[in-house]
Amino acid sequence: MASTDLSIGLSGLLAAQRALQTAGHNIANVNTPGYSRQTVSLTANAPDSSPFGPIGAGVSINQIQRIKDDLMDSQINGFTSLLGSSEVENDTFQYLEAIFNELSESSLNNRIESFFGSLQQLSTDPELTSTRSQLLQDSLSLVNNGFNSLNEQFRDLKIDISKRIEAKVSELNSITSEIAYLNKRITEIETGTNINANDMQDKRDYLINNLSKLADTKVISNKNNSSVDILLGGGMVVIGNRSEPIVSSVIGDGITKIHGISTDSLTGGALKGLLNMQNTTIPKYTQDLDTLAASLIKEINNIHSEGVGLSGGFTSLTSTNAVNSATDSLASTGLPFAPSVTTYTTGTVTSAVSTVTGVGTSFTSNVKANDWIKLNDGNRYKVVSVDSDTQLTISGSYTDATSISTNITNGSLYVTVTNDSTGEITKTSISIASDETLNSLTTKLDGITNLNASVSSNFLTITSDSGYKYSFTKALDTNPGSIGASTATLSGNYSGNDNDIYTLNVQNAGTGSIGTGSAVIRVTDASGAVVADLDVGSSYTADDVLQIADGVAISFGSGAIVVNQKLTFDVTNDPDTSNMLTALGINTFFSGKDASTIEVTQYIKDDVARIAAATTASQGDNSNALRLINLQNTASTNNSTFSDFLHSTVAKLGIETAEKASEKESFSSLLTNLENRRQEVTGVSIDEEMINTIRFQQAFQASARFVSVISEMSKILMQI
Repeated sequence: MASTDLSIGLSGLLAAQRALQTAGHNIANVNTPGYSRQTVSLTANAPDSSPFGPIGAGVSINQIQRIKDDLMDSQINGFTSLLGSSEVENDTFQYLEAIFNELSESSLNNRIESFFGSLQQLSTDPELTSTRSQLLQDSLSLVNNGFNSLNEQFRDLKIDISKRIEAKVSELNSITSEIAYLNKRITEIETGTNINANDMQDKRDYLINNLSKLADTKVISNKNNSSVDILLGGGMVVIGNRSEPIVSSVIGDGITKIHGISTDSLTGGALKGLLNMQNTTIPKYTQDLDTLAASLIKEINNIHSEGVGLSGGFTSLTSTNAVNSATDSLASTGLPFAPSVTTYTTGTVTSAVSTVTGVGTSFTSNVKANDWIKLNDGNRYKVVSVDSDTQLTISGSYTDATSISTNITNGSLYVTVTNDSTGEITKTSISIASDETLNSLTTKLDGITNLNASVSSNFLTITSDSGYKYSFTKALDTNPGSIGASTATLSGNYSGNDNDIYTLNVQNAGTGSIGTGSAVIRVTDASGAVVADLDVGSSYTADDVLQIADGVAISFGSGAIVVNQKLTFDVTNDPDTSNMLTALGINTFFSGKDASTIEVTQYIKDDVARIAAATTASQGDNSNALRLINLQNTASTNNSTFSDFLHSTVAKLGIETAEKASEKESFSSLLTNLENRRQEVTGVSIDEEMINTIRFQQAFQASARFVSVISEMSKILMQI
């Protein structure tokens, strides 16, 4: 009897002691991350049998268990992954905004404005070295402190993110390795017993939550034991007591690739955020910067190459962009910018003398004056006018009436050669085909009178004969030829919007010569529209200057004329419709092709007199500078001006930054609410644990008193 009673008291003492220890353990871990409150599960011992019925046998501890809500843990892990990616992306977007720094005076937009401001000043005083030097300084600032600096900061950010990806992969592998080890220990402890490895399970859950911040995970509980498997990115990274490390490798400058999982399957986590930044966001804004730089390089060079500096022309120029092969098409031989040439077939044609007649053609909608037509003699002929859908007038003479397939090429390059002693200008246009090679271009240039061209080491060099200069300007051919016996002389600066061909046609010969009777010479454009009727009758004195249109003027020497005598000449708005000069880097302002390679060409750094502000040799000519200034308000970059494109990019960045900040705040708020709810369930309450401490302390004292009483009763019985 006494033995049974002592056993009951002892069970109460032990149960109260374990309960007090558990309460103390809870209190000690009140601030431990990931800790779940534990409780002691008590159960009455099986009663003893007696003649009077079952007699209680005390209490035993069933198990010590932690209070958990698995569904809430799963939700928390999910939102932890989403918060992990949004935090990384939000931080990176804010850094990108700091790189652009559009609100500062040193922003890229302000440097572009300063560049065009210096061009404006150059147009005011093109002959001053000081204005040219200021333009050079602002250009170098735009290049070095603008595009190059921003590109370098983008590169540094990408490298930093690449390193962070490697660090996160290492951290992930460390966590999965530790989870696998805990799986092993938990299984060893819990197998075949009613014992819970509570603290180890808490640590495992805490590690899984940390893993969720790196990447979204799926936790699979094993039915046969207490371990868990973890699926991440479509691959198992933890299988029981074994972890499967993932591997990262640097495959380029600032590019890290992850092996072992499908990164496309990731939907959240810091790794997902970093990969998004590395593979999508930073390249997108880097591409925008490169697009802006490339557009600025190309558009400025297209116009600068068609002008001249203070020397008024060149005696020798060498291209600055080498081709891979002088026999390959210039469109596919490694140039920063390919020539802008289109070749298309309009149908089957037959030719006779100076007209081309088509069958099934549509010349009117596809061809314009100054395009080139390639006929089956292998030569190209300039289109003088588009007479109808089925007929063209071409320069030169072609008499083969065989049906042929005709290619139309819209690329042309005008070369102006100036006689130093007389100032006489001769303008020659050459066709630029879509399959043009450096060798074929060289042959065409070398065929121009007083011009020489050669290829060396895949660079083109153009020189002029002694006593001559050349350029690629829009200057008029001052000596286009004669109409009848009268020599025509052009002057002025053509301001029309397109390349055109003007035709002079004697409508009235007066009494048979210039300056007599009612003589009239009509001027028509390539479409046949009348541009002007020039009065060269009795009121006209030889060499008087008459205005035609769009800044073009003409004078006639005395001489006989006859009705229907004609003379044609080119008027040029764009001397290089193919942008061949930009492609090869001839007389360009910038070199390079994107934000990382853009530079001011060395010859302009060496001599600011080379800045092509003019289209003639006249001192004070600012016509090319004005063309350059007009680019500031031209929609040349993805249908936007330079500034508008940059503003659009920065605005887009601002919107994305605000969205990520809002997303981060939203996920953070949701996660905080879930954490608070979890704490209500699993968190340690000091007040509750103090109550439990008192409760189990009293139980312990009562059990101790019971044992003491039984002990005293036993002594008394023994003394009887």
